[in-house]
Amino acid sequence: MLLESLQGPSDLRAFSLPQLHVMAEEIRTVISQTVQQNGGHLASNLGVVELSIALHYVFDSPRDKMIWDVSHQTYAHKLLTGRYASFSTLRQTDGLSGFSNPDESPHDLFTTGHAGTALSSALGLAKARDLRKENEHVIAILGDASLTNGLTLEALSNVASTTHRLIIILNDNGFSIAPNVGAIAKILSRLIQHPTYARCKRLCKYFLNLIPGGSSCIPALRSMKRRIKSLFLPSSFFEEFGLHYWGPVDGHHLSDLIHYLQGCQKASSPMLLHVKTQKGHGNAAVVQHPEAFHGVAVKHNTPSTSVSNYSELLGRCLEHMMETDERVVAITAAMAHGTGLDRVQKKFPSRVWDVGIAEAHAVTFAAGMAKGGLFPVCAIYSTFMQRAVDSIFHDVSLQSLPMLICMDRAGLSCQDGPTHHGLFDIALLASAPSVIYVQPKNPQEWVDLFFSARQWQRPVLMRYPKSFSEPFPTISNAAFIPIGTAEILQEGHDICLCAIGPLVAVAQRLAPLFQEQGISITIINVRFISPLDETCLAALIPQHHLCVTLEEHVLAGGFGSLMATWMAHSGIRTPLYPIAWPQQWIPHTSCDADLQKRFGLDAASIFKKILQRWHSLS
Repeated sequence: MLLESLQGPSDLRAFSLPQLHVMAEEIRTVISQTVQQNGGHLASNLGVVELSIALHYVFDSPRDKMIWDVSHQTYAHKLLTGRYASFSTLRQTDGLSGFSNPDESPHDLFTTGHAGTALSSALGLAKARDLRKENEHVIAILGDASLTNGLTLEALSNVASTTHRLIIILNDNGFSIAPNVGAIAKILSRLIQHPTYARCKRLCKYFLNLIPGGSSCIPALRSMKRRIKSLFLPSSFFEEFGLHYWGPVDGHHLSDLIHYLQGCQKASSPMLLHVKTQKGHGNAAVVQHPEAFHGVAVKHNTPSTSVSNYSELLGRCLEHMMETDERVVAITAAMAHGTGLDRVQKKFPSRVWDVGIAEAHAVTFAAGMAKGGLFPVCAIYSTFMQRAVDSIFHDVSLQSLPMLICMDRAGLSCQDGPTHHGLFDIALLASAPSVIYVQPKNPQEWVDLFFSARQWQRPVLMRYPKSFSEPFPTISNAAFIPIGTAEILQEGHDICLCAIGPLVAVAQRLAPLFQEQGISITIINVRFISPLDETCLAALIPQHHLCVTLEEHVLAGGFGSLMATWMAHSGIRTPLYPIAWPQQWIPHTSCDADLQKRFGLDAASIFKKILQRWHSLS
């Protein structure tokens, strides 16, 4: 196997072109087998195998700097940079990350998992190189979907005025996670499909092949492409930004890729190489269904508890709401399938918008709709809501606009790791005035809060994890929950457990253990992070010797911090013990249980911690 003999990317230059083609197929096989076993991103990685080989064949990494946007498509890059032997540990506990990670290899520049950051980072590296008067190449590999991200467009407008040497690879596969949308996707399509240009190119090749020896002139067409194209596309979108544009190039044709990358290597101006790739290339099933094979779940060999996704629940509830209320609309940022909006997108295409990877725009767009008398439901993962903080404060909270933002994946995203854990949203957003912030304890309460939010006439943020193991709830007769009302599940007099979300069930499992120790427990499902149920909490907490908060969030600025501030201002002297994730980057692991045990947040560890704190009070 050629891949086994590869010690580093520089070894690629010793291989012939036929051998590189063999290596491409070996890489696809290894990626497919590993993802089938471990889960991970399949379609995007199969689509960039030749591009990864060509990049490492031409450039000298790590001296030359490659930055992959999002970096979920770096599996081939990892295999080419000395990580073949450990590739079987991909996305496993203490194994390789599913994203780029400088702790793994000097060939990885940044830990990245969010789209839109590569071009700004690369531009900064290029400017630093220029100021140091050095000459390494800086290459940013962008997906076409990243061009819909505001940060990428901001960087694009600054390239020409910042550096004279930067290489941008546009990996254009027509998809982010879902098919790309918006004006930029149409511009790229026109660049690829312009009929006059395409017909002219085909005719030139046809006639050259008819002439004896004419086929030898075909390579010369490469230098003519830009001149021919300018006859039909006189003002390329990218050239208006001061970039020298080449393309589109077949992203699965190794010799062409190498040729054009070598040209970029010699350029003395910022270059953009437009590479057309196919998601899932080499696997017919993945090519046919690239969205379904974007992220592949782990296949377990042993029976497990039946699990349902909150995204499916959102789709069903939203469908019911939209059927009965024509003012309800829905918005997502390139995550229709992941958030569950694809269900209503098919049924109500004129009332559902996918705005691309543009979370801040999604929220402010929703704010405009709310101001116009509609009720927007905006579905965005917790980790991606970090990019819309200003929109929440300035455009939603300040205007106190009635709308619902559903934040999926709040809590752990175990195999994706630190870039995707939803552990920071409370600290970032809960201080926004007028915003109602909730987290349901289970799917039935999720349904009740979802439909109640339509009646509250305020901005609502609802956070929840990816999945649940309880029975699928009834959605036709949702109970109304008044704003800021907690739920008392059990009353005692020693320790008051105040929990939100899935930690409510953990608190209930702990109650018998405390009872065995002769300790009386009160359990409160707080559910309203903001506003707190001050009446309930002020009446119960002072009756106890210890108050404990439980949450799936980082400790600093989380629910426990909010409780501590409120108790201090309310003059409640009961000792408070907040239990949450530490203020550090939490790594990836095979499953949530591994992380919970490692950081002392599994039920047994939580019980031990609370018991130790209880005994320390006496």
